[in-house]
Order: sequence, then structure tokens, then C-alpha cells
Amino acid sequence: MLFFDILYFMVVSENSAKKIIPVAGGKGGVGKSILTVNLGLHLAQAGKKTVLVDLDMGAANLHTCLGIKNNRPGIGNFVSGGGMGFADIVSDTVYSNLFFVPGDVLVPGMADIPAGQKKALLGRIGRLEADYVFLDLGAGSHFSVIDFFLVSNSGLLVTTPQVTSLLNTFSFLKNLVFRFLQGALPAVPVRDYLKRAAKEVKPNSRFRIGKILKDIEAIDEASGKMARAFIKILRPHLVITMVSSPDELAMIYNLRRLVKESLEIDLGCLGVVFDDPSVDSAMKELTPLALYAPGSLAARQLARAGEKILQSPRFPDMPLHRKLYKDSFELAAIEAENDFAGK
Repeated sequence: MLFFDILYFMVVSENSAKKIIPVAGGKGGVGKSILTVNLGLHLAQAGKKTVLVDLDMGAANLHTCLGIKNNRPGIGNFVSGGGMGFADIVSDTVYSNLFFVPGDVLVPGMADIPAGQKKALLGRIGRLEADYVFLDLGAGSHFSVIDFFLVSNSGLLVTTPQVTSLLNTFSFLKNLVFRFLQGALPAVPVRDYLKRAAKEVKPNSRFRIGKILKDIEAIDEASGKMARAFIKILRPHLVITMVSSPDELAMIYNLRRLVKESLEIDLGCLGVVFDDPSVDSAMKELTPLALYAPGSLAARQLARAGEKILQSPRFPDMPLHRKLYKDSFELAAIEAENDFAGK
């Protein structure tokens, strides 16, 4: 029943004042934890109760970006039993309105958790009293990462303009679609077909979900309609980090087109973050970038991304000025050009 719980969370998140926003990356080292902390801090400073949950199972390090020692009980303690309740692992921080749920740093071997524990964990996260809940997920396309990403239709995917990062982002989305449909479609013949189809996809081959959807409709018409409806629900947004110049966004447009043609997913773009030495300096000082160097370009770009979320009560739907730009990608490109000109 896990996927029906996930679908429930997805619908609730879209229509609720409380937003659950997962943050993932197809590969490590793209800055997803830095993004999570600085977005959360911006919203907390705006008076919104914000909770950061470290779900990078097996490699939890969100506490480092927050400048907090890893001596607090967290997710690992909750899912491993021992009588510790979820409320016991929600910690205050030194920042007003910002709360933190540590990962598994004190309990090794928690990279993969059983479905029952995952369901219980999702239930407690869904009942958190907060305006915003950010889930900092692990890198890659493991089932646990994808399942947590699917609790909301407004997940953020962090990527760099590098080819390897872009390919990993596409791979993440492709695996996400298969995982979503395999779990959400109840008809056994359809699920068996999807398992076979997933195994038949060859690396670097041209893949189109349209054929998969037609095959599903041929097997079971109701499942086919359901599958198409589910695909439309997915509204992930990119955050492009470590950008050197606006010219690199051409690669992002290629990714967007590939995702649309192959997976029929409409990607959005929350913003661009330029390569900035202040990011590494802040990490060395164990201080969030927004506080270490608030005037730096990267800090201002992260704050702008946070403001977009704040000004979007039905995020991922953003109130765009259609007369000035047609979509979130064009807005991000304009912002990048202006930022680059002012460097």
C-alpha cells in the first residue's frame, strides 16, 4: 500500500498550505544539501515554520551545512526502534522558525529501510506541524530516494550543466517514471509488463514513454488512462548549480526537451546558481551561506529561489508574468543573464 500512501501525500501537498518539498540529485556533489539549508533558512527568516529532514540514508550530512554537531538522535534511531518517538528527533536550531530532523549518523547501516518503516516514517513526516518541510535525499536513483521524492509533485532536482550530471538527472527521472507506474497501477498484467519493459531498456537507447503508455492501454484501457493522468501529476523543478555563464543553459534546454519527448514530463526551473567561492568558504566555516556571505551572488540567487517558493501558495505553480516571459525556464535565463552582467 506504500504507493497509495505516496499518491495521497502528493495530492495533499499540492492542495495544502503545508508544502513538502523533496530535494534530490542524480549524482553527488551538486549542492543539494546547501540548497536545502539556504532555502529553508530563507523561508524561516520570512516567518514560516520550516523543518529540514535529512533523508540521505547512509550518508547524512545536512547537519554539517547547518553547522550542527552530529550528536543528536535522528531518523536512524526512529526507524530502528528502541521506543524513540518521532517528536524526540525533531530538534530546534539556533535560527528562529527553523527545525531539524537529523539523519542516521548515529545508527549505521540504514541506507535501505523496509517498506513498513518507510510508510511509518512518511506518515510522521506528513503530520509535522510546519509551513514547509524539505526532505534532503541521497544522490542517485535508489528506490528509497525515488519513493521519498514521490511524496510530492513539487520535488527539486539539483543538477550542474556538466554532461554527466545531466545524464544522471535524466536517468533519475526515467527510473522515477517506471517506479511510479509500477507501484501506482494495480492491474497485475500491467505491472508485470512494466517490469519486463524496464529490463528491456538499453543504456543510451532512445526511450519514449509514449510507447509504454500505448502498450498499457492495449493491456488494460483503464490503467492506460490512469497512467497518463499520473504522468501529468509529476511537476519536478530543476535547480542548476555551479554555472559559469548563461551559455551553459543551452545544455539545460536540451535536457528539458529530452525529458518532454521521452518521458512526457513538463520540467520547471526554480533558478540558476553560479559557481561562487563563497560557497566553499561557508562550508569550511560550518555556516549557512545566507549568513556567512549574504551579499554574495550565490546567496542572492538562492534567496531568490526561496522567494519564488514563498510567493507561490500552490507551488510548483508559480505566479509568472506571462507578458515578460513565457515560463519558468525563460525567467531563469533572464535572471542568469542579468546576474552574469552584474558579476
